[in-house]
Amino acid sequence: MMASAEEERAVVSLINRYATGLDSADWALLRSCWADEVDVDYGTGETWSTGDALNEFMEKFHSGLTTMHMNGNFVLEDAGPDRARGRTYFKAVLLRGDGSLFMRADGWYDDCFEKIVGEWKIVGRRVRMIDSEQGA
Repeated sequence: MMASAEEERAVVSLINRYATGLDSADWALLRSCWADEVDVDYGTGETWSTGDALNEFMEKFHSGLTTMHMNGNFVLEDAGPDRARGRTYFKAVLLRGDGSLFMRADGWYDDCFEKIVGEWKIVGRRVRMIDSEQGA
């Protein structure tokens, strides 16, 4: 739990904004979630060190897909002044343009957050998928 309920709500809002950016293909909104310098690993064998490169990948990967990302069980804690860390459980469904399954995934995000110029940003993420299914 974070010391301030207001700060905790702001971090939860950030995590939900990430899902909204993906699901609405609003790449500017998605980019607003990332710090300029990040340390992100989605478990794909590729990692990202800048918010711009990560956002570019996300846009390419999700192009032509209809997606629904659901986040819950937010477990957040302070990690120092203007810093927090947390785990968020997720379910994601990605469908091709014809409605067929591209991918379904369940797991969690282990995130690090920093408040930069008064706004919370994701600076680190490790994704753990516990179950996934690829479409045909």
